[in-house]
Amino acid sequence: MKYIQKGKEPQILSNWKVIQKPTPNYHYKHFLNPERAAVHISLLSEQGYICCYCCQRVDKTNSHIEHLDPQSKTDAELSVEYTNMLASCGRDTNKPGYRWPEYCGNKKGDRAIGVSPLQANCEEFFDYSSTGEILPTANNLAHQIDAQTTIEVLGLNHYDLTQGRIQALEALQGIMTQEEAELLAQVCQRMNAQGRYQPFCNAVLYFLKHYFGVS
Repeated sequence: MKYIQKGKEPQILSNWKVIQKPTPNYHYKHFLNPERAAVHISLLSEQGYICCYCCQRVDKTNSHIEHLDPQSKTDAELSVEYTNMLASCGRDTNKPGYRWPEYCGNKKGDRAIGVSPLQANCEEFFDYSSTGEILPTANNLAHQIDAQTTIEVLGLNHYDLTQGRIQALEALQGIMTQEEAELLAQVCQRMNAQGRYQPFCNAVLYFLKHYFGVS
């Protein structure tokens, strides 16, 4: 999980709210295109095109708008609150034959998670293993229960995700010097010229910090 710093809601969403608030349609279930598509792109952009929970690469074709507080448990106002919206992996479609991923927003459903990607210190709750698993931090007992709940509710150790992390960690195999480690850390900490983070950048950074001593 990587901290997401929310930006200002898109103007197209603000305009929709002004028009719809006096009507019975003031709820996310009535929030349709083109407004929904524009908000989706805004969410992807502020997240650097990685999933809000697992940090794998996503774009508009393989992600959906996720509600941190589920729609079924929120009022109309919160259902269209931009700070409650994130972009999670798993396409928002009902097409026959489409297999929804068994993790992240699709697995979460109406359940609560213990750690939110909107928490500035969310990355401190998790450790990573060389086998691609995400684990509750070993350094802070107070964080462990919330971290374990989050891992289980989101299915963050699904086979597809552990394999994705292993592939991302393969980038470390060619590192020979401290300078190379520092350069890779910089790549993982910043969006590239296309406004995208490296997939699973949080797991790579964890190993760079713990095994190469980068700051």
